[in-house]
Amino acid sequence: MTDATEQAAAVLLHDALPQHALPVIDISPFITNPEADGEAAKKKVARAVHDACVEAGFFLISNYQGVLPQDKVDGLLQLMRRFFSLSPAYKRQLKGTYGRGYFAYGEENLSTIYPEHNVNFEDKDLGDYKEGLDIGPEVPTTDPHYGELFHTPNQWPDPASVGEEWKAQVLEYFELASRLGHVLNRIFALSLGLPENWFEDRICPPLTRMGCGAHSDYGCCAILAQDDAGGLELYDRKGQWVAVKPVPQTLVINIGDMMQRWTNDRYKSTLHRVINPSTGKHRFSSPFFFEPGVDCMVECVPTCLAEGESPRYPPTRFGDHLLNMYNSTFYVNPTDQSGHDGDPGASTVLP
Repeated sequence: MTDATEQAAAVLLHDALPQHALPVIDISPFITNPEADGEAAKKKVARAVHDACVEAGFFLISNYQGVLPQDKVDGLLQLMRRFFSLSPAYKRQLKGTYGRGYFAYGEENLSTIYPEHNVNFEDKDLGDYKEGLDIGPEVPTTDPHYGELFHTPNQWPDPASVGEEWKAQVLEYFELASRLGHVLNRIFALSLGLPENWFEDRICPPLTRMGCGAHSDYGCCAILAQDDAGGLELYDRKGQWVAVKPVPQTLVINIGDMMQRWTNDRYKSTLHRVINPSTGKHRFSSPFFFEPGVDCMVECVPTCLAEGESPRYPPTRFGDHLLNMYNSTFYVNPTDQSGHDGDPGASTVLP
């Protein structure tokens, strides 16, 4: 099947899906003036988040700009366009290891872990039709774990290729999104009847991905910045894919596998994917992953275990889970021809 045929088929399937409106939750009581807004306003937000996590595992947030300004979100998407327009040969020079560096079309294959849900529109024996750039916190060479698993250096493009300010602007977004992630963790904690700071010592430095693939996310939660191209699809509790349209001035929030384990399945880590619904427009998205520490043991929180109920999962070391998921989904595609020069949004792109 040609790229054009695959794209047309994906658009037809997407257009035929039922539409699903995610709840939009105003989180300003936690941001603009939390003391003045009071506990009642914060509890109202936490309850709305609780209901959304139980129902779909996805929701939208608004009025976050006091922590993460909108121009920084929009600016990140422009930085992505600049990077992904570079030649495939150059981008391949930035390949790294687990959670760092560039990955090309076909190097991640999520159908290996979700074959029953038809995650990919293309041939299941091929990798996903997407490319991405994984960026984590900067690791100084003096760090005792430098170079070890999940502590490898970022792979930055040459300033001559993307601009002198590119790296600094990405790191600025990273810092601001991290602050927003801490706000969300406070909301999650309250939504579960836990102390507001319960998650704080369980979270490690986060990971940002520029252009990424379909899956239920591995860690605590993800903050998704996306353009207006649309294409987000969720696998709902009825066992069907539903389409979600983008809403301006909002960010998509979804919980991950570890939050589902922490809550004993009360909160749902929902399978999701994205196609590019327009044949004439590329699609860009950037999820920012908030994850437990590598050595964090994830087990059911006390507020999610009713009397006489048993945990559904054994205690799980997050690093083991993360490594297993990377090993299950990434491989080097020897036929990577990268013939889709500067086209990160053509055909199916999965977040």
